Amino acid sequence: MRSSTSDRRCSYVVVHEDAASPDALRSFAAHLSTLSVAGCEVIVVDDTPSFDRNRRLFRWVGRHVAALPRHRSLRGTVDPLRAALDLGSCEKIVVGNARVRHDAATIAAICSLLDVHEVVEPQDYYDPLPWWGGIDAGRMLVHRGIEPLPDHGATFGFRRAAVRGLRGLDALDDGGDDHVRRLQSQGAVVHSAGDLFVRCEPPAIGSWLRERTRHAADDFALPLKTAFFFALLPVAALLVAFGGAPFAGGYAGALVIGSLALAVRGRAGATSVFPFRAALFAPLWMLERSISVYWALLRKLAGRNAVSAHPERERGAWAEGHREAGSR
Repeated sequence: MRSSTSDRRCSYVVVHEDAASPDALRSFAAHLSTLSVAGCEVIVVDDTPSFDRNRRLFRWVGRHVAALPRHRSLRGTVDPLRAALDLGSCEKIVVGNARVRHDAATIAAICSLLDVHEVVEPQDYYDPLPWWGGIDAGRMLVHRGIEPLPDHGATFGFRRAAVRGLRGLDALDDGGDDHVRRLQSQGAVVHSAGDLFVRCEPPAIGSWLRERTRHAADDFALPLKTAFFFALLPVAALLVAFGGAPFAGGYAGALVIGSLALAVRGRAGATSVFPFRAALFAPLWMLERSISVYWALLRKLAGRNAVSAHPERERGAWAEGHREAGSR
């Protein structure tokens, strides 16, 4: 039996975007059922063509609703902030993607932190850790070594009243998927819970590859960071052309040592969830990002949607009336 709104700890909103096998869907639904039992109002925003099939599983664990036009960002993808504010009935709202695996303890910790903070972002980590997940883990550790706020975190919580006090979702909609930084840029006070760890399952390699340009394009809003990665490869080429291999080797060595030092620093306090080998992927992440920024720029100059991972979304709100009625 589902509890009343007053008895719920929070609204847990997750956007389901990628097609998944029946076994994966059942595993995901089983995970969501544990959050429902833990006192969450579970809301699954479905943006896949398999809405009717998915409904047979998700309706038993919470509200299964279709992504509507008002939930979409300017780029056409589902904006979790818009969807959460529209659908969540609790004051405290936790947002996660389909790979996040919260448990009762992490939900309780976020809700407790939301008693005193407007926005809370825990540190996510990958388990298991394939090689492409290792590159993302290297990214997480480098950013932990630079600043406490995670980069492109997979989950966060916020108080509804805090977002109401901002300039509005239209001002927040910059086309990116780093939602916590969007909130922070508009005046929300963000608490980085760097010692609160939330497990994530790594994406499939196809999804991971699509995310490379999306993350790189999102960072165009951070000019210094983007300029740094734009410069890495041209500087290396210039050093090879005018200084020879020794100068280029010294440059590459400095980058490798610097990224490893930041990753090791970021691993402090997180050794239980980030194995040492995750830090060793930091130089590979720098190489990947230095390539991805050019890939993202070329797609942008070509007039393509560099951040759309799912072309089927551009079909619009297909069967909107049927699906919205079915979700009530």
